[in-house]
Amino acid sequence: MGTEALATTSLRQWGNSKAIRIPKEVIEKSRIRETDTLEVMASNGLIIFQKQGRKKYSDIAKPLIDTANWKFDREEANER
Repeated sequence: MGTEALATTSLRQWGNSKAIRIPKEVIEKSRIRETDTLEVMASNGLIIFQKQGRKKYSDIAKPLIDTANWKFDREEANER
């Protein structure tokens, strides 16, 4: 992972939350846009922002496909 420092910023108060400004150079290098949704992960003093990918149809449909192959077994149901 290329983790060279591109810029510095600081944490500021924003209402009841904290905020940081992400410098233009970082935005351009990461190829994120203002409308993108970002996942935020944190561990041991490191904060990682990752662009959330769009879900593929197959990811959404897989649970439905799995249940579509389900067959009702009357004997199994009566055993319960």
